[in-house]
This record gives sequence, C-alpha cells and structure tokens, in this order.
Amino acid sequence: MKNRGFLLLILVLILQPVAAQAQQEDFKPEDMTTFIIQVPHGVEGNGLAVGNSTLSAYLFFESYYDGDMNVTVEFDLPKGFVLHEASVHSFSLQTEYDDWYRLVDFYIPADTPCGIYNITAKAVVDVKGKKHTIVRTTQLKIASKKEVANEVSVSQPIVPSDEDGHGDPSHPLNTLVVQETSPALKKLLKVTDLKIEKEDLTSTYMGIKIENTGNSTIPVIVTYDILDTKTGEHVKAFKPDIMGMNADTLCYAAVTLSPGSSSLISLPIYISQDAMGGDYLLRVKVKLTGSDWIAIAKNQKITAISRRWGPIITTFTASLLGLTALGFFLSRPREIMDRFKTRNLVMIALFGTVSFAAINLPMTILWELSHAIFGPFSFLFTGLFNEILLYMLIASLVVLIPKPGVISLFMMVRFLLGGFITGSFTPITFITLSVNAVILELLLYIAGVTGKNTALDNRFRMGILCGFADMFSSYVSFSVWMVLYRLFYSDWYIAANILIDGFLYTFIGTWFGISLGNRLKKVAE
Repeated sequence: MKNRGFLLLILVLILQPVAAQAQQEDFKPEDMTTFIIQVPHGVEGNGLAVGNSTLSAYLFFESYYDGDMNVTVEFDLPKGFVLHEASVHSFSLQTEYDDWYRLVDFYIPADTPCGIYNITAKAVVDVKGKKHTIVRTTQLKIASKKEVANEVSVSQPIVPSDEDGHGDPSHPLNTLVVQETSPALKKLLKVTDLKIEKEDLTSTYMGIKIENTGNSTIPVIVTYDILDTKTGEHVKAFKPDIMGMNADTLCYAAVTLSPGSSSLISLPIYISQDAMGGDYLLRVKVKLTGSDWIAIAKNQKITAISRRWGPIITTFTASLLGLTALGFFLSRPREIMDRFKTRNLVMIALFGTVSFAAINLPMTILWELSHAIFGPFSFLFTGLFNEILLYMLIASLVVLIPKPGVISLFMMVRFLLGGFITGSFTPITFITLSVNAVILELLLYIAGVTGKNTALDNRFRMGILCGFADMFSSYVSFSVWMVLYRLFYSDWYIAANILIDGFLYTFIGTWFGISLGNRLKKVAE
C-alpha cells in the first residue's frame, strides 16, 4: 500500500511540469497578437519617399492573450537613415485586447541612393518566462524627384464643387462668390462708428482628381494657394486665420494612393469679408509626405465676383413699380375700364387668350425640351414664341385699339390665365409682366402711338420702341431671377438674350404685327 502511494506521488511530480509546459505551448504568437509596421505612417504595404525627407514609422502591438506579457520592440533602419529616438521600446500588456503603439520619426538624407530598402521591426514577447520572437519587414522605395513627378498626375481643379469634389452646376465655373457688405451700409456704419460683428466665413469647395500611375503606394499631401495675378503674392483674404489657426492647417488633404489608383478629393475655400472681386491665380500643390518638395503644381485662373447690387436695386425698383401699378388699377378700376368699349374689352380678352393658348401652353413643354436640345442657345428657339409671336399680337392689338391701358389689360389677362390654369402665380411672373406693361405703355404714350394715335403704320418706329421696352424688361427679368433664385448668368448670355430676344425678335414681331393689325382692322371695319 505504501509502495502504491509512493508511485502516485512520483507520477504527479512528473506530470505537473509537463502540463505547465503544455499550457505555455498553447500561446501562439502569430494567432494571439497583432504586430504592425507602416512606413510611412498610413501606408499599408511598400511605401515611397525621396531624399531629404522626415518620415514617421508606425508601430502597433496588440495582445489577445488573457494574461501578462512583456514585450520588447526593436526598430531597425537601413544604414544611412537617421533615427530621431531610441530604437528599442519595452512595455508590458496585462490582459486581452491591451495594446501599444508608437510613431517613430527618422530622417532620410538627401544623398541617399535611389533603391528599395528593407525596414524591420522585431518584437520579443515574454509570456511566463518563455520568449517568442515576431519579425515584421516592410520595404521603402527611395525614388528620384523626376520619377515621382512622372508617376503622380493631377487634374485641373473644379471650382466650385460640392463637399465630395464634384462640380456645382448652379454656380459659374472657376468662380468664387464674395459676399461683400453693401457700400451704402459701410458708409453708414463708418458715420455711426459701428462695426459688423460677423465671424462666419463664406466657404465653398474645390475638387481635385489625383492619379498614381506607378507601382508603389504614394502618400501625398495636397494643398493650395490663391495668388495675386500681378504680384504673385498670397491673398490672405482667401485663406484667413480661422479661430486663431493658420488656414494652412485646415486647407489640406492627406491621401495615400495605391498603385494604379485615382482619388477625387475636395478642399475647403474660406473667404473673409476683406476679399475683393477680381481675377486670381489658384495654385494646387502636391507634396510627398515627409518632404517639403512640391512634386506637382497646377495653376488655374479663377475669378472672384462680388454681390451685384445692380440686380438687387433693379429687382426692388421693379417690385415697387409693379405694386404701384397694381395699386393704381385697384384704386380706379371703374375709371380705367370705362375708357374702353365693350367690344374693345372683348377683343383684349380674345388677344390675351390667344397669346396664352399660342405661347404659354406650348412653352410649358417646349421650354424644357429646347433647353435639353439647344442648351444655352435655347433662347434662339423660345424667342420665336416669347418675342416674335407675342409682339405680333401686342402690335396688332395696339393698331386695333390705340389707347393707353390696352397693353396692361392684355398682360393682366395673360397673368390671370397662366395663374389659374398652369399655376404660375409667382412673384417673378408678376414683376416681369407688370414692368413690361408699364414700360410699353409709357414709351408708346410718349411717342404718341397710344396718346395721339399717330404713327400707327410706322413699323420702324414701333419696332424700335417695342425693342427698347423689351430690352429693359429682359434685363429686369434676369435681375429678378438672379436675386430671388440666386442664379448666375454669364455676361455674354445676358447680352445675347437682350440683343437678340429682347430687340431683334421683338422688332421682327412688331413689324409683322402692324401688318396683321391693319388687316384685322379692315376686316373689323
């Protein structure tokens, strides 16, 4: 019996170290830890750099072991590279998911030969006295500046763009909108010794597409400058200090380009209240991470436009004029209507209905269709209805009823029919029609066409009068659209519309309208 107890004790003493060793052998370094090295930081895989660069290597170690471990990480650089701190780091991890990381800065001398260099990090993991070694190696390619410049390409900046870098079709291309304070308000504030307390900055974005055509992962930093075209100096109003920080710390993007990839990025553009309208030079700069060397610079001319006070004042005056005309009509409706015979009112209503059926209704469909087909030149097509046909009806109606107020009633019929049938009771329709009516009434009355009933057959004179009236109305219409709907039109587009649609088409319509009116007059008589 004693012999059996003695043998059992020996067996326990033999098996206990074996069990402890088996428990230690359950720790598998590759499965129970994560050890990562990135050179430079953020680059997964082989990186790229040029001489005279300062880079940061990223070391990360995480434990999945439920227990204590002591770790020693040794960072090994190629010969010639200059490490800015100690190459060996020791730390302890106490439990599962405990981790450690460090950014290790080093310098690559300018005379470093081009080539591929191996960078190694070795971690020695001590678990319960047993040491395990994990080695990670990555490659860093030292390239020449010419080689890097050939591998990275940048598209022309898209200004303005949305937050994702895509173009914004609601704003003119290569244009920044500067929201200046009214000059009159500035003078008033100066007189009263007051100041505008406005900290918010107007901002927009620019889109830039960057492409890597090489075989290495390239980390780059993209930023920009806005320069004076004459002096070449930085215009601080477009990159002002923000909350005490230099705008350069905010207006940049760090991008890691994989081999053969491209990326569309967006950069914010901040505009201070001191920014002035004019032409500027936008310079986009691409630098390799860790280096101040500019690999690519892309220049593009941009224009900063300020708030146009002309359209604002025009819209305000036109609105006031329309409301005054409406108030005048509502205050004296009987006196105005009594000046016309019943058959005159019937004829005005008939012409107004014809204009609505022949112009307004077709244009509800043709307007969008013409824009899709002709683009910015659609006004050449729509003008056939909105100007030639319309002024044929207006001129013939004036020939038939040469009295003040006939055009206003004609416009009112169009406005009411359009509002009730197509739902076009909009401020823009009211303002443009009322201004058109008032200007036409005023010019024709002053010229004696509706006042003294003279020169009704003078097509040239009537064409000139109606042409000038419609040119003014067209400018008012553009102003109202720009102010109320925040739209922007190119100067050439406005000028072409005013000259061709506003004058030429109107002149042609008036010319034929007088002939039509004379024929209708003979039929009526």
